[in-house]
Amino acid sequence: MRLWPALTLLLHGGAPAFAHESEAVTACTALVMDYAYYRDRYDAAPYADLFAEDAVLTVLGVDYEGRAAIKARMLDASDKPPSRHHMTTIKITPVDDSTATGVSYVTVYSAPASAERPAAVNAFTTMGEYHDTFTRTDDGWKILRREYKPAFVPATP
Repeated sequence: MRLWPALTLLLHGGAPAFAHESEAVTACTALVMDYAYYRDRYDAAPYADLFAEDAVLTVLGVDYEGRAAIKARMLDASDKPPSRHHMTTIKITPVDDSTATGVSYVTVYSAPASAERPAAVNAFTTMGEYHDTFTRTDDGWKILRREYKPAFVPATP
């Protein structure tokens, strides 16, 4: 018996729920990581392309509805402070052949736009979770809904 099929059965408590489960987990995990990469580079076109046309991105109670609005959010970032989104603890749960949900943890560091590089920071900016719904489209897996939920902020001195 090869290890990988046995490990898959052990982790899932039996056979995968559907044929594309492993592909969905891999594709959705890549979306989570690519989100951080393009977000930190203010690379609006590939960032927006991670989302479905009718996606909704919710950040701190503000909804950005549709891929065009999500792209505009990135283009309109006036001061563009340097940031790094560190993604960890990514849990993707396939629902069916065309839907998956996910939760991922993020720690964000940022500095003023005018800061010299490397930028000095005293603490993280925020720590929290992204709660996602993913959908399979004709162009592959995309983020359909993403909501940021803060969990921790730096203590004030």
